[in-house]
Amino acid sequence: MNKPLRPTDPGERRCLKCNQEFRSSGAGNRICRDCARINASLKVSEAQLALERGVKRLNGIIIEEPCIYEVTNTDSQFN
Repeated sequence: MNKPLRPTDPGERRCLKCNQEFRSSGAGNRICRDCARINASLKVSEAQLALERGVKRLNGIIIEEPCIYEVTNTDSQFN
């Protein structure tokens, strides 16, 4: 890896999972083929992924999930 690649350039990049260099087709391709195969074989639910990722943050501040309000007995407002 001599010079930094532009995001659209194919080239040698380091895998974000195993840190080995591999031939990438562009910036969107940051996981090597071997690690991609391992990821595809794992059976992980979205709920489990959310637990492993932890809370959402923006610049270090926890992002609150939007509240879901339950609407009850709306007919009485219009009578």
